[in-house]
Amino acid sequence: MEKPVSNEQEYIPVVSDNLPKHIKKGHQLVFSRQDLTAREADMFALMIAHMKGDDWAHSTPHYEFTSQQLSEWLGVAAKHIGSNLSPVANRLASRKIGIKCENHKGETEFDYRPLFKHIAYKNGKLTMVPNDMLKSEYIEYNHGFALINTRNFFDVKKEYSKRLYELLSRFKSKGYEMHPQSLEELKGVFGLLDEAGKIKKDKSSFKNNSVFMKRCVRQSINDLAKHPQISKELLFIENDKGELGFELVKKGRTITGVKFLFRWLKLGTIDELNQHDAMMAIKELELKRLQDKVKLSDGELETLAIAYRYLGKDDKANKVEETLAKRHFTPTPDTEPEPQDDIDAFFEKIDTLESVSGHPEY
Repeated sequence: MEKPVSNEQEYIPVVSDNLPKHIKKGHQLVFSRQDLTAREADMFALMIAHMKGDDWAHSTPHYEFTSQQLSEWLGVAAKHIGSNLSPVANRLASRKIGIKCENHKGETEFDYRPLFKHIAYKNGKLTMVPNDMLKSEYIEYNHGFALINTRNFFDVKKEYSKRLYELLSRFKSKGYEMHPQSLEELKGVFGLLDEAGKIKKDKSSFKNNSVFMKRCVRQSINDLAKHPQISKELLFIENDKGELGFELVKKGRTITGVKFLFRWLKLGTIDELNQHDAMMAIKELELKRLQDKVKLSDGELETLAIAYRYLGKDDKANKVEETLAKRHFTPTPDTEPEPQDDIDAFFEKIDTLESVSGHPEY
């Protein structure tokens, strides 16, 4: 794509070699209609992660990334950067997204706009110039935003799983739950609809709702639930039929929507633990529960789950997190380090104490 002629002075924000921890993506972008491949989504997210509101104070910002940065952040071998990313950049240059808006009659419509004014990969450098017609969607967060873990987003390999991860990341704040989503809304979010709101010709199999549920919902939930890092921050809950992470909304026998069943756990704390802290937390909280018969608060349960997971006891962490999840959807009226060889003996004592106490619920 040839770079348009412009008298506008280029403003190139400094891009640090430290990858930002989070991608801050406005509500309108999260719920926009976009159809990006996994690699296109990564490149777009790379720009969003580095974008700050002040970048637009001068003129439309031009973001530049070196081949070394791209290799490290996107996990592409340096010698394959050009062959892998040049065609992606070429496709991404023509991508549009549909922004939800209301017409004068109060009816919901989608306004489709190009993502970029210019994007190119040349001479070992990726240049991305966002479309200034989307400036407010890029940097205004008055309708809220998704705070997406950058490393985890890049590590998710499938396009629908990526979209679900950023969609759920919009609802991390406690007290702000995600309402049931209509099938049409979700099909738009997953990039299946054209500008007329019809299923795209190359996505015709998704007319069948069972295909949509399998590929976009079930498989994406399973991908995220099995991810080694995402599973430590995002808990999916089984519905009453034993299906993970969602329940169907029906009108009669017709499926009209989906409600996602999930809970975000406290982030970051697992990295701050050490073996001594984790074992002491378990000892204190399990004695409180099993000996003193005290029902643990939500905060204590989160601490307990994180400590168990830190020490590799995922089965126990899952059990605690399931209790947290049930509470979330049914609200209620919150020494010296031990040698590595003693960890198993430590957990055996907990198991014995739990058995003696009659296996009380958390």
